[in-house]
Amino acid sequence: MVFGAATLMVAFNWRDVAWRIHGSMANTLGINRLLTPAMVRFTCGVLATASLVSVVVGLARP
Repeated sequence: MVFGAATLMVAFNWRDVAWRIHGSMANTLGINRLLTPAMVRFTCGVLATASLVSVVVGLARP
């Protein structure tokens, strides 16, 4: 649940988190072009969706 909430914050770019992740990794071996802020937001959005769906399905089962 906490992981889902944290990745949703990144996906919605709360306090420019996606830019901070991009900036901290920009100087490592060609990551600058691959890991754009949009890619960070998209990846975290997918992870948040999967995490929250897993929690909801787990709670729905008796």
